[in-house]
Amino acid sequence: MLKQTLRFGMVGLLATFVHMIIGFLLIQSNWQLLVANMLAFATAFLVSFVGHLGFSFADQDVSPLSALRKFAVAALTGFACNETLLVALLSQDAVSDTIALWVSTGLAAILTFILSRVWAFRTSRPVGVDAFPIRPDINLERVAINRPRIRQL
Repeated sequence: MLKQTLRFGMVGLLATFVHMIIGFLLIQSNWQLLVANMLAFATAFLVSFVGHLGFSFADQDVSPLSALRKFAVAALTGFACNETLLVALLSQDAVSDTIALWVSTGLAAILTFILSRVWAFRTSRPVGVDAFPIRPDINLERVAINRPRIRQL
């Protein structure tokens, strides 16, 4: 798990770097701040997804489309928690802006890792195992089905 955590961190740092560079370039090109940030987040999200699918969680046999949908939920949940916690910390005036940003971002990254590991990139069953294994030694015609017995009058 340590190796996977380190890989997740490396991909996350790369995605953060991409987010910051794209955002900076768009803002410097006179894009509106919120639009620039949205496009930078979307670009970083794609970098993050591809990196996690092919590197952080490469040992998982998951459907890319299913993982994409789930990871989108995980990333947006992490982002929402980051923003909520950041606003809460800043409204308390208990810590500096920088510390509030580090704490909220760090906790959001932990949440996103946990959601990614246990849900978004998780294999639903071991590779090569059928969902409904057929056992030739069971005669399905003789298997009793639990149904209520009706008494005959």
